[in-house]
Amino acid sequence: MRIVRNFFTVVFLAASGLVLAACDSPEERAEKHFQNAIALIEEGDVDRAMVELRNVFELNASHIEARRTMAELHLENGNERNAYRQLATLAELDPTDLESRVKLAEMAFNFGSWDELDRHGAQAEELAPEDPRVEAIALTRAYRTAATEDQAAERRDLGDQADGMLEEHPDNLLLRNVAMDNAIREQNFSRALAEIDWMLAEDGPRIRYYKERLRVLALLGDTDGIETQLRELVDLFPEDPEHKATLIRYLISREDLDGAEEFLRDLVEKAAPDNEGAKIDLIRFLAESGDIETAREEIRSAITESPDPLPFKILEAGFDFSEGNHSTAISTLQDVLEQSEPSDEGAMSEQTQNAKVILARMLLETGNEVGARAHVEELLAENPTHPEALKMQAAWQIESDDTDAAIAALRLVLDQRPEDAEAMTRMANAYARAGQPDLAKDYLAQAVQASGNAPAESLRYATLLVKEERYLPAEDVLVAALRLDSSNIRILTLLGELYLRMEDFGRAEGVINTLRRIGGEDAIQAANGLEAEQLNLQKGASEAIAYLEGLANEADATVSTRISVIRARLSTGDIDGALAAAKDLRDENPNDRALTVVLAVALTAARDYEAASSLYRDLLEEEPNRTVAWLRLSQLNLLKGDREEARSAVNKGLTHAPDNPDLLWAKASLAEGDGDIDTAIDIYEKLYDQNSNSVIIANNLASLLSTHRTDEASQNRAWTIGRRLRDLDVPAFQDTYGWILHKQGNSEEALSVLESAAQGLPRDPIVQYHLGQVYLELDRPQEALEQFRKSLDIAGPADSRPQIEEAKALVQSLQNTEPAQE
Repeated sequence: MRIVRNFFTVVFLAASGLVLAACDSPEERAEKHFQNAIALIEEGDVDRAMVELRNVFELNASHIEARRTMAELHLENGNERNAYRQLATLAELDPTDLESRVKLAEMAFNFGSWDELDRHGAQAEELAPEDPRVEAIALTRAYRTAATEDQAAERRDLGDQADGMLEEHPDNLLLRNVAMDNAIREQNFSRALAEIDWMLAEDGPRIRYYKERLRVLALLGDTDGIETQLRELVDLFPEDPEHKATLIRYLISREDLDGAEEFLRDLVEKAAPDNEGAKIDLIRFLAESGDIETAREEIRSAITESPDPLPFKILEAGFDFSEGNHSTAISTLQDVLEQSEPSDEGAMSEQTQNAKVILARMLLETGNEVGARAHVEELLAENPTHPEALKMQAAWQIESDDTDAAIAALRLVLDQRPEDAEAMTRMANAYARAGQPDLAKDYLAQAVQASGNAPAESLRYATLLVKEERYLPAEDVLVAALRLDSSNIRILTLLGELYLRMEDFGRAEGVINTLRRIGGEDAIQAANGLEAEQLNLQKGASEAIAYLEGLANEADATVSTRISVIRARLSTGDIDGALAAAKDLRDENPNDRALTVVLAVALTAARDYEAASSLYRDLLEEEPNRTVAWLRLSQLNLLKGDREEARSAVNKGLTHAPDNPDLLWAKASLAEGDGDIDTAIDIYEKLYDQNSNSVIIANNLASLLSTHRTDEASQNRAWTIGRRLRDLDVPAFQDTYGWILHKQGNSEEALSVLESAAQGLPRDPIVQYHLGQVYLELDRPQEALEQFRKSLDIAGPADSRPQIEEAKALVQSLQNTEPAQE
């Protein structure tokens, strides 16, 4: 009995404890976990403390001090991204918490998240505008605006202010960054290097600081310093492949192929036996430098000798694919996936995951998008954060206008790989598609920095800057890229075009001479084109044509050079000269069908439509699937006023090439001109499915949907497609975007956009009508009446389009309410 009594005593006490525990509220239990966490931190047991803090959040997600403590622990562990998330949650829980806003703004600056810097910085300025840290944030935001908008005087003044503030707050990193950037822009390179050294010493080895030092060394032309810095980056950040790629690219640009190979072989020697990455980098370099046979030998050796031959089989498949052996490469990877063993936990191994992504890319490139998507979806089901799979998924989401999902996916990638230039570029594409061009531009700029001024990223960003006529920043980007890849023809060509736009003919001449020294057909063609345009700008079109004629008469003149003469004569109105040159060229090359098209174009310009038509028909009799000839023949019939024959030519061409975008475009244009809007919309939908990246297709489809359909689904689709047109300085795009805004109920915002469109397209009655409708919506009847009258005057009495008919009715209605003239 005694044993039994003790047993019941234990049970009773345990049950009582359960009842007492059950009486604790979730908040009280959360507080106990928090106190346990604090005790563990004091004991130095950070891992268990973090477990306790997670228990706090499960019971009370709004526990402010636990959030703050977790953020501090993440910062101490160097995990800034996780700390940022905790602080962001803290700021949402307590919008008046100044400390979290300041820290979030400073961290957003480090991440290059400019929208987040503005958001949290603005909140901090509202809370404590006179706090020195907040003043530094405000100055940094203002400085960045001045720098990106080329406001040099404002930027210099803000740089001086930063220097003054640093005297009182020498440890403020934002002010140090402003001082560094301003020093670089003012070419005070010794000051810039001093600031970089200070930040490296005080803030630790951030990649961004080393890249800024690299930028300064490039501006100084310190070639040895650049190489030393690049090698240091490889040593400091061995897991980041971008630094190795930049160093190799730099050594190649200096024609030091032996040095590049020696560097890579040295990495192979230092690598652990199970680290295949260094060997793979060496093999890729050998292949890219033209030593294919040695690369293949290295692969065969690695497959035989490596503890894990799978990476090298995957690499071999990649080589096969790049050489055109697509079926062999795909078959190899499929075999690899079938033979691969799962990990100990039963999941896909890392090699299997990588092979799946590579296979998906191959399938996509060979037109099997369904197969590619299946592999990516399977991989993401297994590993939802796989960076390469997420990037592929994001690309598809962008194409389908699901930009929110794409941005979320790419943020997951950048959380894991903050310096992933490809993810940044796709993020830029997503924001551009979503109608947020400023954020798109920011990510393109970040991609340049993250890639180490790689050619593709630099060209992409510089091209955008040139379009915006921001020539000096574009020059900075191109020159920085050129210092690391001095023989890049595309960079040199864009730089030469930029100097011509700036009318800096001396430096344009320097680019031309550099291209001629590089040699090769592409470089010489680029140099000839730049020189011809320089002559055109300096001395006129006749001098440029004379120069091109001289090139064309040389013994080694290429056909493309002679075609450029014909094109130049056509552009200047010298039809007879162009026609004579086209006939001579075709007579010398009677079997070249492309030159037959050139002659037909010249005949069309000379209005000899029958002769041009005869040439196109001859071409089509020999080769009925020549879509260019069908398209040109249709255009000729339109010039002759025969729409029926034009339509017939397009339809016949589509029987041979039913998905050809140019013929489909022509058919849509004809249908739209005939008033068959539904057919035009259906064709543009098909074109959009083929290439949703085309801004022109997007504009036409969005315009027709917003103008000719009234249902909510069509209007929403028009907005989704057309929002990317925001801030594009093209009148037709402005008309589409402004009209969509109006239809969405944003007439105030639409007004300035449509006023600009109406000014840019003064003879388009529909554009004038759109502006009139906005004036009407904004209760400006007299201006609306003026616009509708203008629309009717342009359209003429025979125009019976619905918009014109409505304009007639509105003119009548508004005239009846027009104030009497005194």
